[in-house]
Amino acid sequence: MTSQAPRVAIVGAGLTGCTVAWRLSQSGIPSVLFERAEVPGGLIRSEHLGGVLYEPHGSHIFHTEDEEVWNLANAMTPFRDYRHRVDIVVEGKILNWPILVSDIDAQSRSEDIRRELAERRDIDAEARAQAANFEEWCLELMGPILYDRYIKPYTEKQWGRPARELSAQWAPRRVSVRWDNDPYLFPDPFQGWPAGPNGYTDLIDGLLAPDLVELRTGVDVDLGGLDALLAQEEADVVVLTCPLDVFSGERFGRLDWRGIDVRSVHIPHMEYAQGAMVVNYPGAEYPFIRIHETKHASGQQCEGTVLGFEFTGAPSRYYPIELPENRQLNTRYQNLLREEIGSERTYFAGRLANYVYIDMDDCMREALDAAQELIGDLQLRAA
Repeated sequence: MTSQAPRVAIVGAGLTGCTVAWRLSQSGIPSVLFERAEVPGGLIRSEHLGGVLYEPHGSHIFHTEDEEVWNLANAMTPFRDYRHRVDIVVEGKILNWPILVSDIDAQSRSEDIRRELAERRDIDAEARAQAANFEEWCLELMGPILYDRYIKPYTEKQWGRPARELSAQWAPRRVSVRWDNDPYLFPDPFQGWPAGPNGYTDLIDGLLAPDLVELRTGVDVDLGGLDALLAQEEADVVVLTCPLDVFSGERFGRLDWRGIDVRSVHIPHMEYAQGAMVVNYPGAEYPFIRIHETKHASGQQCEGTVLGFEFTGAPSRYYPIELPENRQLNTRYQNLLREEIGSERTYFAGRLANYVYIDMDDCMREALDAAQELIGDLQLRAA
């Protein structure tokens, strides 16, 4: 491809959109990103408060098995080695998350817990996730005592609905009992946190750096104004990384999302305020669900720290409610947009456009794959 290639419009300048733009630039394809916020980066953007680097939207840990994605992220900004460990408050004690067998003796009814675990040790967790709802899956994995202490109150605070109404398909990646007492959350071979002065913002800036990438912030794009915008920008192809119900004017109704609100507080004269980057508070007696402290991951050497108190139920789009009717609604929106814009001109990538609960590495992988598909289609058209 050369700079004569058709220009691509990308709606949304979060991690997915910025990765699409970067990959297109490597094949000589110019792009322009439209972002409704005043800055790019979406939920992964890092900021400073009182001179302390922190994450205003909650903790993000880069962990992956995908070496290509890991190498790309590190090419944009160096990453420091960081393995993520999470604490959880159970029965007034600070224990480990995931559940460690070694923590059982610190709890009441420890013999009953061990008996329930022994009865379930040979359960095929991956197979069960295809058939059970979330609550059934957890009960089969660990039994009712641990489920009622660690999982049920946290899950229902987080999602705002009974755990039995949730799908179990994502559970094996998020819930486990560690017989080997490995305290770290993620098993992936590549893990870290950005080592630069601006955290994940440096990753975003690196992806936007190529000359063939242009950024327009403070621009709210929807289906009704898309044709005029494409004509103005001389773009021929569209990559959507935004919520499709909003983009389509909610023609078929709204998609369900579970939002959070993180309220951050600067604490001077204290290096660390808690023992881990994230501490979960499952109990209903706590109004927040967890507390974040980025400094554990950033390794920043400075006075003071920042705590982020996470509250659930905010009107933001963090987690899709993966029920069959919501999945069908998002597919209906995708079909509408292919029809209205043109199937040969329309591509989707990322958690918002595909209505999926995925990590950062998966966002980048979807972006690279969507860009590669687009590049291949343009090459076919040119031929």
